[in-house]
Amino acid sequence: MGSSLRCLCTHSSSSSGQSQASFLFDVSAKVHVSISSISFVPGGDEGDFLIWTTPEMHEKVHQSQKNWTLVAKGAHAGPGGSKVLVQLQRNVVIPMGERHGFYISGHNGNAVCFSTETHGNASGENDDIIIHLGHFKAYPWESQLSTGPFGHNGMQEFVGSLEYQVLQSHAIDHAVSTAMQLWERRPFPDAQVVAADGRAFPVHRAVLAAASVVLEAAWRQPLREHEQRILQIDASPENVEGLLCFMYTGCENGKTEPHEMLRLSHLFGLPTLVRISARHLAGRVTATNAVASVRALRSYREDAAVAPAWKMLLSNIQSLLAGDSRLLEEVLLSV
Repeated sequence: MGSSLRCLCTHSSSSSGQSQASFLFDVSAKVHVSISSISFVPGGDEGDFLIWTTPEMHEKVHQSQKNWTLVAKGAHAGPGGSKVLVQLQRNVVIPMGERHGFYISGHNGNAVCFSTETHGNASGENDDIIIHLGHFKAYPWESQLSTGPFGHNGMQEFVGSLEYQVLQSHAIDHAVSTAMQLWERRPFPDAQVVAADGRAFPVHRAVLAAASVVLEAAWRQPLREHEQRILQIDASPENVEGLLCFMYTGCENGKTEPHEMLRLSHLFGLPTLVRISARHLAGRVTATNAVASVRALRSYREDAAVAPAWKMLLSNIQSLLAGDSRLLEEVLLSV
């Protein structure tokens, strides 16, 4: 069983006006990881794409297609400059200490954007993985890697993000399984959480107190005579259930609204859920929900857990606003 989904966004959120038919980069794993999806920025409004991987550094095998495995293919409809999230056909497992290559290719000269404004020796890094600087190619499987004057030693920054899970030990598997059973069965509850419509959820105070210092403080308040252990949350039952599911298991249940989960997770002091909800709002922005997404994230943009998502949202909205004066006016009026 894997851990909850994690995401690493690259330093650059814009392409610096550069794009090519394909881009190659490597990913190093500091722990055992399983990469499930990749987002990249196409330069054109529409087009086809292929994503390949290899258990080698891309510089060693970039000329030979036989060393690569196809893990995704599809088409995007734009607009150009906004991120496209691609779910891989199979997860790419990278054992701890190993370095694997990725190759995103398209069928025109604007297929994949990259940045020439490099930030050190990597496009992105956290405690789990490193996204290394890469190379562009004008033609698939050609012999020449980019060695132009851009970036670090002729290398450029990948613009996008990776979603992945950290693969776990047997001990962690047992703990995760136990937490899931506790959530699904909830035996011997000692309190209730009640949603706005009156639906009640049996809970364990100790579990919620361990997840949230705010709820720990609430449970410590002495009860008046005949008073019960009941906590009212002003939200729909679907969002309350999603909040409680995350407190028990660390996983989302897929039935929630990102803007409401952002509000609730911030209210109850759950920084990981704040980060996940903010990322969902930024990554799923469209012309239809752009104003609502700005309003939802704006109040929390100074929060360290929200700042990367706010940056992503601005970049994606900038692409959406190009040539849409009506949407631009709506967004400006919402700020």
